[in-house]
Amino acid sequence: MAGFSRDPLTWTAYVVLGWFAYLQAAPGLVVPHLRRELELSYGTGGLYVTAFAAGSTLAGVLSARLERGLGRGPLLWSSAALMGAGAIGLTLGRTTGVTMGSVLVMGLGGGLVLATIQAALADHHGELRTVALAEANVAASCGYLSLVGMLALTSELGANWRAPLLASLAVPALTWWHGRKLSIAASPPPRGSQGDRLRLPASFWVAAAIVVCTTAVEWSVTAWGATLVQESTQVSADTAISLMACYFGGFLAGRVLGSRLAARHDPTRLLGWALAATAAGFAVVWLSVEPAQSAPGLALLGMGIGNLFPMAVAAAVAVAPEQAGKVSGRVVAASAGAVLFAPLTVGVLADATSLKSALILVPILLVLSAACLVALHRSLAAHCRTSTPLCPTPKRFLP
Repeated sequence: MAGFSRDPLTWTAYVVLGWFAYLQAAPGLVVPHLRRELELSYGTGGLYVTAFAAGSTLAGVLSARLERGLGRGPLLWSSAALMGAGAIGLTLGRTTGVTMGSVLVMGLGGGLVLATIQAALADHHGELRTVALAEANVAASCGYLSLVGMLALTSELGANWRAPLLASLAVPALTWWHGRKLSIAASPPPRGSQGDRLRLPASFWVAAAIVVCTTAVEWSVTAWGATLVQESTQVSADTAISLMACYFGGFLAGRVLGSRLAARHDPTRLLGWALAATAAGFAVVWLSVEPAQSAPGLALLGMGIGNLFPMAVAAAVAVAPEQAGKVSGRVVAASAGAVLFAPLTVGVLADATSLKSALILVPILLVLSAACLVALHRSLAAHCRTSTPLCPTPKRFLP
């Protein structure tokens, strides 16, 4: 790819982010084991994902201050160590309090890892930050799928579910050792600014609203997609879960495609396409009454949703690239907050009506995202006309 270089810092970020995603998926995937071992209710089991999201929300609030105090490199590796410590607590814990507290620690450390890596890639690659962020999210998708595969393999071999989590701790340790002399430093603050006290522009909060809405869409579909397919097509739970492979396959394929397109198109333009693909895929799934109808809809839905978060993050950073660390922290907090509330809100609405009716929240959120995207486009276009640093080169933002 012309002009884009995957140097040691870039590869280090990709590897660590893939490891982060591997462990990020753990609370949701190991809950069945924890429920059996600790005799937990469904409600208590669901709190593990909530605990991870709560820790990530706190991380997003603290990341900019911690980076200013510790430096970006030390913050990255200490955060990875914190996430690893939480993973150890999850695997060794034998009570609800210990395991759930450990997941909270994992969320805190993981949120700091995510915020730091996003900021590092944005600063390091400048105008090509969208490519780096898109490829980083491909690595994250690979990490998630790797954990699914490892848990399936250990089950087939009769091994304990804790082994894949503990084995993964070698990844950050070896990556740190290999790149221990690598400089991971933040860009200097804008001239005349006061670091973290510098206010983010109003347009950033429009971009943050897009992050919240699109993350809520992603987690609503991820949490309830299989149940919707099961109820709509009258298949078994196992068949519905198998059909979700189309969704996750589309998710990964969409991110790979998005990373290729990111070199030639502005992130907000790609975000517009992703919103359109998500809306079309959701309509197909929502109206499907046969598995053969659901499968292509799930694939298209996954391709669209797979690009929502990376392109929304890239658009948010583009608003204030000189404050990448602060922007990344706020984005992590915003997205984690959406994870906290979106699946729960759908569940509450489903109890009051039906799941199909409750998931009407998804197209509502997509419309809100599109409205915010139009507002962001107008704001950035206005900055372009005044030749401010927010838009160093003229670009088109919407399809």
